[in-house]
Amino acid sequence: MRVTSLASGSSGNATLIEAGDARILVDAGLSAQLLIARLRAAGCDPATLTGIALTHEHQDHVAGALTLAERYRLPLMADARTLAALFASPARQFAEPRVTVDEPVQIAIDPHPVGTTWTHLGLSISSFPIPHDAAAPCGYVIATSAWRVGILTDCGALDDTILRALRPAHLLILEANHDRDRLMKGPYPAHLKRRILGPTGHLANHETAEAVHHLLDDGPRWLWLVHLSKTNNTPELARAAITTRVGARRMRAVHLAVAPPTSGPCWDSARLFA
Repeated sequence: MRVTSLASGSSGNATLIEAGDARILVDAGLSAQLLIARLRAAGCDPATLTGIALTHEHQDHVAGALTLAERYRLPLMADARTLAALFASPARQFAEPRVTVDEPVQIAIDPHPVGTTWTHLGLSISSFPIPHDAAAPCGYVIATSAWRVGILTDCGALDDTILRALRPAHLLILEANHDRDRLMKGPYPAHLKRRILGPTGHLANHETAEAVHHLLDDGPRWLWLVHLSKTNNTPELARAAITTRVGARRMRAVHLAVAPPTSGPCWDSARLFA
């Protein structure tokens, strides 16, 4: 199983997951042209993609989804409410030129209610509900028979359902959007600060650190911090929050990385212990 961060942050989010015959994107929040370039740079031919799973319909998660789905005949996997919101949004107008074809292309949709599990070419995909200001936002645990990846981004608050879903994951991809003090003292208008801090907004560093504290056990874990705000956070602040809460001794078993807005870390199960 191989996982590659193609983009992370308010400017766009996309994660490539490859296992066996399956090659899926979790979110596609850049232009299709840029996603194609980053896929190729990661060693993945875009024509070999097999699907796109969406966490929610906000533009920084779906900007290239419709164009990619049309161009490569990919199913869009998400809750029906998310798909409806996507097709009703401005992104539906195809900001990029559409593919020229003899016949109209029907974009394939593969709806799955939040809270269910399905299989995709040998991958097990489980969604779980999260609080965010979207139609049906969710996180994912995506697994093979041996490895599990948990993805949580754009989440306003944590609860036991979320923690239970993420606990078995070997690779944890978790939002650490902002440092609370930096946000409060920063340039954002009051209404936007309220949205970010609210129960359907985004996780602060200390909230993500608390989640990590509860999710760790004695085994090795790989942790990516994602969706960092360029204005209200830094990689150093996010790392420090995790290390302080978890403690130096327990951090010895944690392989920590911060995903940048550009192509980021790659996790390959075949090379973990090489």
